[in-house]
Amino acid sequence: MKKSLVIGMTAAVMAASMGTVSFAEDGGYKIAMIYQDLSGQFNIYFQGELQKQAEELGVTLVEFDGQGAVDKQLDQCENAIQQGVDALMFIPVDKSGCAPIIENCNEAGIPVIGCNNPTDNVDEATAYVGANDVDAGIMEMEYIAELLGGEGTICVIEGPYGHSAQIARMEGIEETLKNYPDITMLYNDTANWDRTEAMELTENWLEKSGDEIDAIVCHSDDMGMGALQAIQGAGLENNIEVIGIDAIYDALQAVKKGEMCATVFQDVYGQADEAIATALKALNGEEFEKTTYVPFQMVTQENVDEYLAMFE
Repeated sequence: MKKSLVIGMTAAVMAASMGTVSFAEDGGYKIAMIYQDLSGQFNIYFQGELQKQAEELGVTLVEFDGQGAVDKQLDQCENAIQQGVDALMFIPVDKSGCAPIIENCNEAGIPVIGCNNPTDNVDEATAYVGANDVDAGIMEMEYIAELLGGEGTICVIEGPYGHSAQIARMEGIEETLKNYPDITMLYNDTANWDRTEAMELTENWLEKSGDEIDAIVCHSDDMGMGALQAIQGAGLENNIEVIGIDAIYDALQAVKKGEMCATVFQDVYGQADEAIATALKALNGEEFEKTTYVPFQMVTQENVDEYLAMFE
């Protein structure tokens, strides 16, 4: 597990939506990275690790901020190809909408690495590096089910509809719920990975049914923190459990304080490392894995200090 974290955003990358280049050593490969949205903590962590690895490997990194928009990511892909990048990596905004990125890279003859969550045509990519999001849904739902003793009422805050992580994490949650017939899902809706949307959604649920809800299961920690804020604002923090996914700093602190019951660590650093390593192997004609899944890990109050150490 890595013990350092680089999340500072350079002036160049703050203009990433324009296709800013962070220069490395002369003569190395030029690799594009299209992020899903650099306002989200996961993408910021991914960026910090990728920048670190690119500098160490002598790679020129051409970075784009997709800003959560499919059309923007498609335009950025064309921009990168026109800049003559040697390879392209991307975290798609949408499972179907971003499929043309792979098609366009294949047509241009450059390796393309799908990262973090797959598109519909991921099999046509050079490689995919990410996580099995079904596992994340299973892990958090199993934890809540055990915490509730196999009975109770939950709500689920989902990621953006159509996003592969939303689909897969919900699949894992629903598959797990089949094993717990005495747990009822009262409400479920999307908050689009957004903390404020999640807070407002939870406030609405609490106003209607606050005394019925035992737990809120969230597809991300940012949304989990929004749910927690609403619960605390309603004075129900002792009545409702909250769990999320990603192990961002705020959520880890909340777990340590006992405000969130747990989070599921998505190894963003491992994903970034594997993505750039795979791109370089493809460019160098070396053998590489077509699909790499970086495992999720459960984080509770018992082991949270190990994960907080990443931020030291």
